[in-house]
Amino acid sequence: MFYRFILFLLLSMFFFSKRVAAQTTSKPMRFVSANSLLTTISGRYEHNTKYIGFSSSGVSITFAVQSSEFSILIEDCLPRKDSLTNWFEVFVGNSSLGKLLLKPGKNLYPIKIPATIYPSIQPVLIELIKATESAVGEVRFYGIEIPVDSEDGNFDMLAANQLKIEFIGNSITCGYGNMVSIPDQPVGNPLTGFHPHNENAYQSYAMQTARRLNASAVLVCYSGRGMYRNFGGDTTETLPKIYDRIHLQNKKSKTWDHSKQIPDIIVINLGTNDYYLESQNKPLNDSVFVQTYIQFVEKLISYYPNAKIVCANGSMLNDNWPEGKKCWTRIQNNIRQVCDYFHAKGKASIYPFFFAPQKAPFGEDYHPSLATHTRMAEDLTEFIRTVVIK
Repeated sequence: MFYRFILFLLLSMFFFSKRVAAQTTSKPMRFVSANSLLTTISGRYEHNTKYIGFSSSGVSITFAVQSSEFSILIEDCLPRKDSLTNWFEVFVGNSSLGKLLLKPGKNLYPIKIPATIYPSIQPVLIELIKATESAVGEVRFYGIEIPVDSEDGNFDMLAANQLKIEFIGNSITCGYGNMVSIPDQPVGNPLTGFHPHNENAYQSYAMQTARRLNASAVLVCYSGRGMYRNFGGDTTETLPKIYDRIHLQNKKSKTWDHSKQIPDIIVINLGTNDYYLESQNKPLNDSVFVQTYIQFVEKLISYYPNAKIVCANGSMLNDNWPEGKKCWTRIQNNIRQVCDYFHAKGKASIYPFFFAPQKAPFGEDYHPSLATHTRMAEDLTEFIRTVVIK
């Protein structure tokens, strides 16, 4: 009996020492704050000593690390009583690590780079791209935890793209529901409602166009917003009226410093929501729409006098619905009037561009699917290459 006890004691001590050894072999970590971490940011943000805060679709944060394992400290700011959750696309160079789905509050998210894509030459570039729009809420990036024996990344690797494009729009530009593909009725019913995990700004026509042109993209877009009136018919909080905010959804937001990221090209894709209420026999005053559009373009020119501006229509409009309203033809005529106004004043760098009406399959709530976004990106890229920057 005594020998059995001694054997049990020795075995217990052996396995306990093994567990301690396993614990102590994990690498000790150190925290690098967002304020200390060398980053490049594309999109609107506020940066203080604690965090980088942002809300808009497609905001991109790029930094370098010299480790295949690290953690990201990030906060989803709004308490969630619904199903709305922010999520990110995570990239190592050009290789996707997949989705990063946020939880409420501030959390550490461990990242492990597979050996198949972790190079022998360090450091590597990590890019976080916000897939969800401002309506889903603000997020705050506090920094990263990396092994203590890892050095901070080489900032010289973070060279900015030469061409900068700002996309101003509504839910189409946000990528609303673009990650599903639904047949039209009666086979399928795209009236699904909004689900953040099906919205991906990275795969929107806007960011696809930017990638095709090797450009950086800034998205200033919000679902349901119009040029003159919104989806619900109100004329408050339209896109031109919230345009100057860092956080578009927040009436108390700080104002964006327009000198931080000066676009070479601006693409405006507004008007779909202005025309929606035509389906409820609430006509849009086209002349008021045109005048509001002109005032907004004048505002953009005052901020960015050297930018070339593309005035586009939305792909969700067509001449068949609502019946007899000819919304697709009308918005094209209105956009031409806006461009003609500036051409008459000697401002030649204002261009009309018209997306083709979409076809099935659709994304959520009859929004463009990924296939349609890709076609839109192909057409817009060709137009920018051959007309705008020829």
